[in-house]
Amino acid sequence: MLKEFRKILVKVLHLRSVVGYNSLVFALKKTPLIGKIIPDRLYKTTFLKVIYWVIHVIREVLALFLTKMAGISLVYFSALTVTMLYKSADMLGTMSSRYLFGTFALLFFFVYAFFGLVLNVKIFEKTTEKDYLVFMIRMNAKKLNNTLFTYDLARMFIGYLMVGFVPAIFGVPVCCWLGIPVLSVFIKLFGAGFLAFRYKLKSRRHELLKGTAAGDALKVILIIVPIPFLFVMVTFGYYVPLSVLLLISAVMVLIGTWGLFELVKAGPDLHRRALHDGVIMEKESVRVAKANTQNFKKLKAKGSVNEKKKGFEYLNALFVKRHFKMLAVKPIVCALIILGLTLAYIVLVIMEYNEQFGSENCLNMVLLNIRNLFLFKGYEDPLTTYVPDSASLFFRNAVQYHLPALLIPLAFADNSFKSTQAMYINCDNSLMTFSFFKQRKMIMKLFDIRFRQLVSFNVLPAIALAIGSNLILFATGGQDYPFQYLITFVILICMSICYSMYWLVIYYLFQPFTTTVRIKSGAYNAAYVIFSIFLSMVVWLRAHSLVLAAVLVFLTIVFVFFMRMLVSKKAPKSWKVKA
Repeated sequence: MLKEFRKILVKVLHLRSVVGYNSLVFALKKTPLIGKIIPDRLYKTTFLKVIYWVIHVIREVLALFLTKMAGISLVYFSALTVTMLYKSADMLGTMSSRYLFGTFALLFFFVYAFFGLVLNVKIFEKTTEKDYLVFMIRMNAKKLNNTLFTYDLARMFIGYLMVGFVPAIFGVPVCCWLGIPVLSVFIKLFGAGFLAFRYKLKSRRHELLKGTAAGDALKVILIIVPIPFLFVMVTFGYYVPLSVLLLISAVMVLIGTWGLFELVKAGPDLHRRALHDGVIMEKESVRVAKANTQNFKKLKAKGSVNEKKKGFEYLNALFVKRHFKMLAVKPIVCALIILGLTLAYIVLVIMEYNEQFGSENCLNMVLLNIRNLFLFKGYEDPLTTYVPDSASLFFRNAVQYHLPALLIPLAFADNSFKSTQAMYINCDNSLMTFSFFKQRKMIMKLFDIRFRQLVSFNVLPAIALAIGSNLILFATGGQDYPFQYLITFVILICMSICYSMYWLVIYYLFQPFTTTVRIKSGAYNAAYVIFSIFLSMVVWLRAHSLVLAAVLVFLTIVFVFFMRMLVSKKAPKSWKVKA
C-alpha cells in the first residue's frame, strides 16, 4: 500500500513539474524578442527538465510546509499576545499563564480550522493532473484522490507539529502541542467525509456537485459573524474554559472518525463522477463567460447623443448611452437606500414626538430645527432638551474622528470595476487593434474623459453618506467649528474620487480582461489585494475631520496627478488585447 502511495505521488509531482516546465517555455516563447531566440527543441531538453524538476520539488516542499506553518504560527502568536495582555492587565485571576495560553491557543485553532473547513476542502476538486491521470491514462480516481488527500494531511500534521515544538519548550501544555496536529487531521477528515456524503446524496438525484449562491452567502456569514463576537469576548476578559474546549475536541474526533468512514465507503465511481462534474462545470463557466460577453455587446443606446460632441467625447457619450443602467443604477440605488434609511429614521422620530407632545408642538419643533439646519446650528427642542448619552456621543465621535470607516460603504457602492469591464468589451477590445488608439496622447485624452464620467456616477453615494453624517452632527449638538458640515462633504467626495481613480488606473496599467471578461493578470489581482489590505488599515485611523479634510484634499490632488503620469508612461506598453 505504501509502495502504491509513493508511486502515485511521484507521478503527480512529476506531472506537475512537466506542466510547469512547458508552461514556462511557452510563456518565454510568447515574450517579445526573447521568444524569437528560444528554439522549439527546448521543450525536449532533458537536462533542463531535471533541473526544473528538482527546483519544483523544493518549491513544493517549501510551499506545503511554510503555508501550514505560517497559519498555526499565527494561532500561537495570537494566543501568546492575548495571554501577555491579560497578565499585564491583571486579568489572570487564579489561573496560571500556561493554562490560559493553552486555552486561547486551542480556541484560536478551532476558529482557524473552522475557516479552513468552510473554504478549503478540495478532495474532489478537478485539477490538470487529475484530469490527465484519470481520463487519459485511466488511473483509479479514488486512489488518486485519497493519495493526494493523505499527502495533504501528512504535511499539515508535520507542519503543525514542527511549529508547536518551539512553544512546547517554553511551557505550552503538551495537549496543545500534540493535540492540535491530531485534531487538525480529524477536522480535515470530517470536511472530506461530509463532502463525500453530500455528493453521494446529490449523485442519487443526478445533480452536479457545485456551489450555489445561497451556499456562498452562508460561507461569508459563517466567516464574518464569529470574528466580532470573538473580538468582543476576548477584549472584555472572557474565555472558554479549557474543559469545554477539550469536550469540543472529543466531539471533533468523533465526527472526524465518521468522516473517515464516509470517505472509505465512497467508491471509485463516485470519485470519478465528481471529477467529471468538475470538467462539466469548467466548460459551463466558459459558456457563461461567453454569454456574459454577448450580454455586454447586446446593450443598445437609448436616446440621441449630442451632435456637438466630437471624437472621444462622442465615443464616451455613446458608451454612457449604451451602458447607462450598468453605470448608474448601482450608485443611484445605494444613494437612495442611504437617503431612504436616513429619512425613515427622521420620520420615525417625528412620529414618536407627535404622539408624545401633540401635533402643534411637533410642528413647532420641526420648523425650529429646519431653521437651525439652515443657520448651521444644532438640534433644539424646548420640551425635551438634548442630553448627550453614550450612544449619541459614540455616533458623534464616529463622524468627527472616524470618517475613513465610510470607505467600506463607498467601496460597496462604487461601480468602477463593472464599468471598466464594459469599457473593454464594447470599446477598447476593438479599438486596440488600431495603432492610433495606443498613442500616449489618445490614451490620456480618453482616460481623462472616463475619469470624469466615473466620478460623476460614483460621487452620488458619497454625497448621500455626507448628508447622513451631517444629520448625525446636527442631531448631537451641531457643528463644532465653522464649515464642519461642508468639510464632511469634502472628505467623502475626495475618498470617492481616489477610489474611482484607483480602479481606472489599474485597468489602464494592467488591462486584465480577456475577450470573455475573465481576469488574466496576476499583477491586477495583487494590486487589488494590496489595496484591500491598505483600506482595512485605513478605516481604523483616528483623525479629526478638519485635519483629515486638509490632508485628503492635498493627497487627492497629488494622487490624481501622479496616477495620470503613471498611466501616461506605462499604458502605451500594456494596452493590448489578451486571449
